[in-house]
Amino acid sequence: MLYVEMNLEKKNDDGNERKQTKQVDSNDSLVQFNRQGDWVLCTLQGMWSTENNSVSKVRKEWSNFLSKNPTVNHFQFVLNSNISWDSTLVSFLHKCRNDLEKINKTIKTDDLPKGLCQLLKLSKPTLLEKKQNEFSLSLELIDETINYFRKAVLLVFDFLGEWIISVCRLFLGRTQARFQDFANSCRSCGASALPIITLISFLTGLTMAFVGSVQLEKFNAKIYVADLVCLAMVREMGALMVAIIMAGRTGASFAAEIGSMKLNEEIDSLRTFGISPMEFLILPRTLSILFMIPLLTIYADVVGILGGLMVGTMVMDFSVIHYFEQTQVALQGMWEVYSGLLKSVVFGLIIGLVGCFKGLHSGNDSSALGQSVTASVVVSVTLVVISDALFEITFSYLDLR
Repeated sequence: MLYVEMNLEKKNDDGNERKQTKQVDSNDSLVQFNRQGDWVLCTLQGMWSTENNSVSKVRKEWSNFLSKNPTVNHFQFVLNSNISWDSTLVSFLHKCRNDLEKINKTIKTDDLPKGLCQLLKLSKPTLLEKKQNEFSLSLELIDETINYFRKAVLLVFDFLGEWIISVCRLFLGRTQARFQDFANSCRSCGASALPIITLISFLTGLTMAFVGSVQLEKFNAKIYVADLVCLAMVREMGALMVAIIMAGRTGASFAAEIGSMKLNEEIDSLRTFGISPMEFLILPRTLSILFMIPLLTIYADVVGILGGLMVGTMVMDFSVIHYFEQTQVALQGMWEVYSGLLKSVVFGLIIGLVGCFKGLHSGNDSSALGQSVTASVVVSVTLVVISDALFEITFSYLDLR
């Protein structure tokens, strides 16, 4: 076995340098670093071959040296006279060059053998190859994006189809859903939501009355505050505010409940027993919010009108009878109320389906569950606002406003 001696300089506690001799197997791949200011001379020696396992250690030493010496700007590579090498050395120098180019350092390879320099030059990608690589990466990114959306669309339509089938089975009397689950869900998303809906709806009507009175007073038409509050609540704000509240309250609750059941493998247990999670878990929840949200919308409309009444009687000195008569004049037909209830039904369906979908397709850890709950609220509110805009555009196009 052949050995070479390496002289390593170290400093004593008093700051003086001392030399330490270390024996290293001459068959190992070695790199010695000799630093002078911001220059480093990297001497390569030993055996650099694919059969030598010490090359991985040299790569680690190179990475450690780069991280510990960030102020070095110039690197020069030379070969020892007794070195033997193959493509392993070319690969190592190629890695060193890429590492240095990433951190804007200079590398000097003029002292290397001519054949090795030519191999390094061939290993460097040309501008055309770089553009081709960038183009291929862009194609891969586009392909991944298309595949992601394709899978997402297929999941959504598969979920909707299964839900429609479960509704049909409900009307045929062959469902596995329980009325008790439906009643409990109605209570949690209906009666339990009354306090927050009362507060938000009352403040919404009150705020609209204040804002409207400031502008209408300029035209001596303050009495039309009753028209403003009434039409805004029954057409738009009642259903929209209830939907936003239910998305943050009930939709997130659905996603958290079903997601935690999936996390605890309870949904897999239901499938093992032959029970459909769609019929047993999702159908009662979606039907409950679909049934309760129109009732909550009517309640929110009334509370919002009462909020406007408070401003009209206490700030503008209207009588209660006068305010209600003006409100009745504003409601020329029940279509104003029906349009808001129609919106609320669609909003409730969106919130229930999105919350259950996100919970059913959440990940298998607590972090993924939290992301699913957050996504259910964001997606629900976004779809509610989009559908509300589509409703208004359709009503205006059909002259229903």
